[in-house]
Parts: sequence; structure tokens; C-alpha cells
Amino acid sequence: METKNKTPFGGITISEEAIASAAVDAATSCYGVIGIANQPPKSWLREIFNVDPEPGVVVKKVSGSWHVSLYLNVMYGLKLTEIITSVQDQVKYSLEKTFDIKFKAINIYIVGVEER
Repeated sequence: METKNKTPFGGITISEEAIASAAVDAATSCYGVIGIANQPPKSWLREIFNVDPEPGVVVKKVSGSWHVSLYLNVMYGLKLTEIITSVQDQVKYSLEKTFDIKFKAINIYIVGVEER
């Protein structure tokens, strides 16, 4: 799904892939984030048919509002709530400034904690 914005210079089409890429860049720039994790398999069919898991970011437009979900690996020894809040704020700010779109939800899922 794409979104179209009108500007005085013409129309702009923004893809989910562009939003996902910008969200990953913003999230990985935050202190405490080691990287993007893969989503857990959603069904046993993925394992049977050897389908690659989805990447660690999901962008959806639900009832006219945008939702972004990020699956992260973070550093051991830091407060998870601080990391999550920091990532949510950074990703929302970055996406809204870059694309001039309001995002209703930035969901953060901690998949792994690693010692560095």
C-alpha cells in the first residue's frame, strides 16, 4: 500500500518500503539498539515450506492511520523502558519530519537482549 501526498510542485507517492527503511535507520541510531531482529514465524507453514521470516519492521495503514512495528535486539544492562521510549520518540519524529505524515502508533517489540 502506498500513500499519495499533494504538494505545490506535484504529487508524491510514498511506499511502505520507504517508510520501513527510514524507521530502521531512525531506530538503529538510538543508544542501546543493537539491530533489527526478524519477526517470529507466524505459523508452522513458514517452517514447513522454508519461507524466510518477515523483516523486523512492519508498516500498515489501518483505517486511514499509519502504524509501524519494529522488532529489535537491544543491549544487556540497560532499562528496556528507556530504550523503548527513546526509539518510539526518535522514529516518530524522524518519520513525521521526513514524510509529513502523522503516525498513530509506533510499536516496539524487544526480541532479544545481547551482551556487548
